[in-house]
Amino acid sequence: MIVNEEEASLLDFLWLLLASVIFVPLFQKIPGGSPVLGYLAAGILIGPYGLSIIRNVHATKAIAEFGVVFLLFNIGLELSVERLSSMKKYVFGLGSAQVLVTAAVVGLIAHYVAGQAGPAAIVIGNGLALSSTAVVLQVLQERGESTSRHGRATFSVLLFQDLAVVVLLILIPLISPNSSKGGIGFQAIAEALGLAAVKAAVAITAIIAGGRLAGLSMALGAFLAGLLLAETEFSLQVESDIAPYRGLLLGLFFMTVGMSIDPKLLLSNFPVVMGTLGLLIVGKTILLVIMGKLFGISIISAIRAGLLLAPGGEFAFVAFGEAVNQGIMSPQLSSLLFLVVGISMAITPWLAAGGQLIASRFELHDVRSLLPVESETDDLQDHIIICGFGRVGQIIAQLLSERLIPFVALDVSSERVTIARSLDLPVYFGDAGSREVLHKIGAERACAAVVALDAPGANYRCVWALSKYYPNVKTFVRAHDVVHGLNLEKAGATAVVPETLEPSLQLAAAVLAQAKLPTSEIANTINEFRTRHLSELTELCEASGSSLGYGFSRTTSKPKAQPSDASDDNQTIEGGSLAI
Repeated sequence: MIVNEEEASLLDFLWLLLASVIFVPLFQKIPGGSPVLGYLAAGILIGPYGLSIIRNVHATKAIAEFGVVFLLFNIGLELSVERLSSMKKYVFGLGSAQVLVTAAVVGLIAHYVAGQAGPAAIVIGNGLALSSTAVVLQVLQERGESTSRHGRATFSVLLFQDLAVVVLLILIPLISPNSSKGGIGFQAIAEALGLAAVKAAVAITAIIAGGRLAGLSMALGAFLAGLLLAETEFSLQVESDIAPYRGLLLGLFFMTVGMSIDPKLLLSNFPVVMGTLGLLIVGKTILLVIMGKLFGISIISAIRAGLLLAPGGEFAFVAFGEAVNQGIMSPQLSSLLFLVVGISMAITPWLAAGGQLIASRFELHDVRSLLPVESETDDLQDHIIICGFGRVGQIIAQLLSERLIPFVALDVSSERVTIARSLDLPVYFGDAGSREVLHKIGAERACAAVVALDAPGANYRCVWALSKYYPNVKTFVRAHDVVHGLNLEKAGATAVVPETLEPSLQLAAAVLAQAKLPTSEIANTINEFRTRHLSELTELCEASGSSLGYGFSRTTSKPKAQPSDASDDNQTIEGGSLAI
């Protein structure tokens, strides 16, 4: 009997894989289509409400839920303290406002209009306030809008939503009628929320201090594990290694979601489903436009972000499914909500296209026109890539232009890129840490890259991407401090330049000149200090186990590539040492 069950389970997974192989490519060929749509359609077809090829959905879900675990782990990898700090205005400001306001509005409608009990209204409000991280991020990437204004705002809100999922998953068992803390009164709900917050705080403290999970769920443990790894130099490598497994298991998860959708409900409850869907899309978009305006986002960008975030998300299926298991929600209601959320996720690509259409009608400039195009850079060879077109990048570009050395620059400021393009400079809008963007500017044919981004984390990510995917490109990067420099060197930087060294030396040279010291003596004093300082940093690198000298190149730079290591102070590399 055990053998037969194992064979049946294996056969089910073979059917799942076969259906995904057939449906995913078909839906990708549809204009605006997405692999998620293919997974959902495949699940509907072979599930118990379709052809009934797979009847034991519960056994399949047990494996597919690992997709959620991998997704939460990956989210944790993205949520480093530094990244959250740099995006705190949108993550904790706009993100918290979106989740709280939307959850409150939807919950009140569910309670007073639809007549749902308090715990059910809380789950419905919070579940529908969430959006699909998997679908939205893929749509943004496919449309090249990840680094646009509305793309960054959307990503920030998704980050906070992912944090809110952790609290929601803890909250559901606590407000269950089966729980000793359950109930629909305000006091019971407040106690549940307080206990959830305390439990989460204790768990995070425990995992940081002792590496224990404090008895929390597997998904929450995966999230916290990813959050810890995000603070190490291994995060990007781990993220790259788990990507294939995450994609496969997440695909299985979407298929099990499709198996839970009953198409007959759409026919029998068509007005209710369409009305709920329309209210969800329009309502969430309006709420986000209002809140986005309060946080300094233009109306057009807020509309585009709202249309992306308006559909429901994959974690709504998890929340509603858990609510059914806890007796908070009826299976019939969860099936209806599954249908609404599934359809909303399916139309996300078309909502994104609608936002693009609105922008093209009302905005003078579209950021897509600033994106790199392979046809504009396919003739470049042995060129220099400038990552970051701020003050440092502009000085380097000027030096390269004066010597007729070809270069291509990337920046995430559309205004800065627009000004540069008006001057006919090869500057493009894009994420310098993206493999696809680097490919579009011919990174495989480049000889060197200068990384001069503002945030230390962005510098590290860019160096890591260049080192991993384009190892032949020599990377020269500025470091904020010694620790940052060591991490950059470990990430694969060819040479690291301390950003405070040369400005200090130039100021010192000016002061010495004012003190009437001879020019030759000033030069000798500055060069002697530079040599001694870099020697001390080199010894520090060697003592820490690093194989390279801090501030020196692995290989002797070609003469024409010397300016590519410039920093804020027009410094260049000559024979492996820095000189003014």
